[in-house]
Amino acid sequence: MGARPDMRVIRKQNRRSIVPRIIVGLVVVVAVASAVAIYFDQEEQFARIRSERARLDAALSEAKAKNEELKDLEALSGTDAYIEWIARNRLGLVRPDEIILTDG
Repeated sequence: MGARPDMRVIRKQNRRSIVPRIIVGLVVVVAVASAVAIYFDQEEQFARIRSERARLDAALSEAKAKNEELKDLEALSGTDAYIEWIARNRLGLVRPDEIILTDG
């Protein structure tokens, strides 16, 4: 009979030490799962940001080209070359000695 009370004490001590281990294990699993979810979410956000940056870079290039074109037109404005350009390209006018060729 003397051996049984000792075994009960050992079993109670084992049960008491298992519960905190299980809790700690669950906390670690939840923390790791959260970290992995956050990592993949950030990767997705980085991909969206990279594509948005590429789109904005293309728009910036277009805007710079348009700006250069407008600067060139501004430099020409008020000159005879500018007036001729407006007459030809915007108004469709030609000189009297020119022949107009069209398709169709």
